Amino acid sequence: MDSDSLDALDRRIVTALQIDARMPFGTLAQALGEVERTVARRVQRLVDADVLRFTAFLDEVRSGLGQTVNLRIRVEPGRADRVARALADRPDTRWVAAVTGNADISCELVADGRGALHRVVSEELPAIEGVRSTHSYPLLRHVKPTTAWHAEYLTPDEVRVVGPGPSSGTGTTEPFELQPSDRRLIELLVENARYSWVELAERLSVVPATARRWTERLLGSGVLALRAEIEPELLGYAVEAELWLETAPSAIESAAASLALHPAVRYCGVVAGGQALNILTVLRGTDDLFDFQVTVLGQLPGLVRCESTLVTRAHKRGFVIKR
Repeated sequence: MDSDSLDALDRRIVTALQIDARMPFGTLAQALGEVERTVARRVQRLVDADVLRFTAFLDEVRSGLGQTVNLRIRVEPGRADRVARALADRPDTRWVAAVTGNADISCELVADGRGALHRVVSEELPAIEGVRSTHSYPLLRHVKPTTAWHAEYLTPDEVRVVGPGPSSGTGTTEPFELQPSDRRLIELLVENARYSWVELAERLSVVPATARRWTERLLGSGVLALRAEIEPELLGYAVEAELWLETAPSAIESAAASLALHPAVRYCGVVAGGQALNILTVLRGTDDLFDFQVTVLGQLPGLVRCESTLVTRAHKRGFVIKR
């Protein structure tokens, strides 16, 4: 399915689901002034075509459930897709993409603690055939997860009717303690964020009211957020760029907060290492990327250096493998 396969209504529906992935079709249809049957049929068409998936994002930094690290990987010529597929097949990778620039692959990996991170970086990744070198940037804070971004196909009034929804979270950075029952629930929501309360309850061996209460507790804390995952290109965003920014230490927090508010910024995180910020942008074309670099980054106080890379192919997003 290409970008021409989605019409204006498809994109409006997906935008609404990006704001609230669990919104009932009846409520969604009413918000958009459409017929419920039409909305449900269009969503099912996208799901059946495997271009739209409903999943969940867990903030491992706040929950303490693992160490997230951003990886920039160089590979032997002609091996980018093969290495990317090997990385995407790993259950601990959330994001894998082929990119331009000094690295060939960008990857976000969630390791089960410091020991696991050491093993992955020092032993497992170098053992993948075709990998030449890796550079690791441990994540310190998710400033804007991808669940906080949505396409711009709704009017401000429609956005207010649809949102903010349970995916928006609270924006806090305070640690959050997961309960023993939370892990299985999170796995189920990553698998399908639109499982009904009855379906979740059956899999958790609880009553639907308990499944709902547990889910709403996680969503209300902001440690977990839901997402409607679809390729940005299908929504008309032809250019996806990953940018690595070096800023003065005193400017990191303000720069991150400023960038997180920009509608073109799909993700923003603070990392440890020579780079201070890692952001992912989606834009209509290369002219828009030029304007973003000049008018947005050019006016950013404390910016020392910026490296822009283009995403040429996404192999995995939000733990969802792209085939």
